[in-house]
Amino acid sequence: MSTYTATAMEEFMRSPNQLYELSEKYTFLNGNTSSFSAVEKETVETVNAWAKHIGETGFDEKRELAAYVTRVIEDVTYNRPDEILSRMFNDDSIGEFDDYEAEAAPKNTLVAYEAAKGGTVDKSYIDETLLKPIWKHNQVETEISYEALRKNGFKTVAKMTVYAKEALANKKLRTIFSILDQAITGGEQVFEVTGGTSALTKEILDKLCLYVLDWADDTDAPFMFGLNKYAQQIANMTGYNQYMSGNMKEQYNRYGLVKDYGGLAVFGFSGQRKISDGELAVPDKRIFGVAGKIGNLTERGNLRVYETPDNKREVIELKFTGYEYGMTIAYPEKVAMIKFQS
Repeated sequence: MSTYTATAMEEFMRSPNQLYELSEKYTFLNGNTSSFSAVEKETVETVNAWAKHIGETGFDEKRELAAYVTRVIEDVTYNRPDEILSRMFNDDSIGEFDDYEAEAAPKNTLVAYEAAKGGTVDKSYIDETLLKPIWKHNQVETEISYEALRKNGFKTVAKMTVYAKEALANKKLRTIFSILDQAITGGEQVFEVTGGTSALTKEILDKLCLYVLDWADDTDAPFMFGLNKYAQQIANMTGYNQYMSGNMKEQYNRYGLVKDYGGLAVFGFSGQRKISDGELAVPDKRIFGVAGKIGNLTERGNLRVYETPDNKREVIELKFTGYEYGMTIAYPEKVAMIKFQS
């Protein structure tokens, strides 16, 4: 006897978060639904039949495929920001045709002079600068064949949904980290290391931590991040093991990565997390240290998915567009990095 109700399934279908998680799970398990709940199985069967019907007829007059994909991925794309980005930026959103500006952190450039009573001195002023975001727009174009819809139904739609969301999110990460990398050009914010991963030393990592902690406010949550290989190498630095507590050693033995160091949380990114052109989502040969919020990350407009059927080629063309965001760095001094040189 079924354990779901029609109402339960309707509520499930109305939840973009649950539909995306279902697509993720279905894709990860390669279509194996044995661990699915009754309502999840019914949802898969319903979407499966609908998708296969499109593949059989080549007919989707109301562009329901585009509407479905948009509804499923828009919420997770905009409302589930990456944890690292949430630690670095204040999140905001504006309309498609709006603009945005932010005030840079005012620098205290007032100068005090020794002067006679009643005398005058040179005027000095507070440096107040308005910042405009660096706007970026990411787009994905692809197609689904009628044959794939007829053969795999929901599996084809689920995979397309998950992969499109990942492509947009990874490209966004890469773009933001590249801008950040280019903004930190040298001086006391860059600590250079000659050699590969094994050249990382406790001395240089301590310098990064000290810089970050000096810039962190009481309300900040300072952290460092880079590829997993650097988070792993921290535990292998000469002399570091003696400073690891029992809990830190247990975490390292469990996860293979260091989770905190010198007052900073440590985040690692997989070396397999790449964008479509093969570039890493996070720059290699870098360990970034961040003292807390450094600015704003503003989403502009909404994701749109355009659907164009091509019956001659028996495909449906899909265009994911409108994914626009702007980054404003108001506190670049709160970021430092270790740069590995060959």
